[in-house]
Amino acid sequence: MKAIYATGTSGTIGKHLPSQINPLTINLASSEQEFANLSISAESNLIHLAGIVGPQAVSGNIEFSKIINIRGSIFLANEFLRKSDGIFFYISTSHVYKPTTKEITESSALEPVNIYASQKLEAEIALLSLFQSTPNRLCIVRLFSVLDWDVAPFTLGGAVRKLTDSSSEFILSNSSDIRDFLTPKMIASALFEMASKDLSLGVVNLCTNQGTSVGLAAQRMLAESGFEVSATRFTWGNSNTPFVVGSNSRLISAFPNLDLTWQPSTLN
Repeated sequence: MKAIYATGTSGTIGKHLPSQINPLTINLASSEQEFANLSISAESNLIHLAGIVGPQAVSGNIEFSKIINIRGSIFLANEFLRKSDGIFFYISTSHVYKPTTKEITESSALEPVNIYASQKLEAEIALLSLFQSTPNRLCIVRLFSVLDWDVAPFTLGGAVRKLTDSSSEFILSNSSDIRDFLTPKMIASALFEMASKDLSLGVVNLCTNQGTSVGLAAQRMLAESGFEVSATRFTWGNSNTPFVVGSNSRLISAFPNLDLTWQPSTLN
């Protein structure tokens, strides 16, 4: 098996990668010359998770986010191409797809739903151009909804955590929205499996192919961790994106033994 490097190993997903992963530490805002100092073995694959994540964080400083999320990713990929013969796994998001009420495949229409997704798609396009002569060395992995207790406060998981506070008046809105959930731990496991098998699938969805309402997912997390939360703290309407469920047939055809069942942890 080739050596596997990863950026973002202290992040929501990266912290769940196994110990066999070699952390690759680089300030993505660095100059191109500084990327040349990276130590990357000739026979290796790279999982690129690092970046500024989420529309709120990106909106706070759009130009700096572009440097990190787009330019930094290009510099990193270029250096990887120069030093290794392996596969560059770029971790993107399902939010690059145009909103739809149908199951999303890798060939579904693209129309980013927020500024973060726009930067992700711009990076995807730049990387596809960079790897044009060696397309088998690039794998773009589009993640769907990430949900568990150990996620960022601005995500759905952070909202569910607010519901554990009985003194709070927080209400979970848009509970009827249907999403395709995986935990960060399961995503990390799948990414490691993909990088270990040294197989590029081009553009691939990483998802369960199972839709669950936001409200029911939250209620399951709360119940399994022993919290009793009043039904009045949920409103059952829809947002502007009521349905985001992906097809994982391309992934499963290559990795039929992947466990892609959403199983949240319990809150200690």
